[in-house]
Parts: sequence; structure tokens; C-alpha cells
Amino acid sequence: MPDERLPAGKPDLFVVARILEKLWTPDKEWRKTELQMAAGLNYDIYRKYLDLLEAKGLIVIEERGPRHQVVRLTAKGLDAYTTLAGWIKDVLGEV
Repeated sequence: MPDERLPAGKPDLFVVARILEKLWTPDKEWRKTELQMAAGLNYDIYRKYLDLLEAKGLIVIEERGPRHQVVRLTAKGLDAYTTLAGWIKDVLGEV
């Protein structure tokens, strides 16, 4: 049965890597809207990926006041990004 949280039921690993890569940026705090724009995704798709990444423990969404949420990479998310980016580089080269 397809996963209703994702387009066509399967995550696009390049999209996952793109989101995690942005969050990996040292000394940068990402607001949800800012991250969406940087990832180049429409809101509905972005929201599904955030829900998936949060459910998998790769990110946390923190409330920083009214209408101000930031997205943070967890240690598990950092490991996932490192593994995924390494796999992409090893298999596909510099993309």
C-alpha cells in the first residue's frame, strides 16, 4: 500500500538529501518557510517530507514563539545525511 505521506508513496532521496544538507549548514538556524524555499519544494510536498523526517527522528521542529518554528537536524539526521551524501557521491559522482 502506498505511503500517503509521500508523492507516489516513495521518498525522493535527492529531496531528502537536499533538506538534510541545508540543515547541516553550521551556525545557521532554519525557519520552516526559509527551509522550504531553499529546498525548492511546494508547501504540500515539503510538509510531507518534514513529517516523514520528523517521524524518523532525523529532524526536530522547535517552537520559538508565535508563528516562529525552526527546524533542527538531530544526531541521527546528521548520520543519515552523511551516509546518503556519501552514497550519492560514490555511486553517481559529483551531481
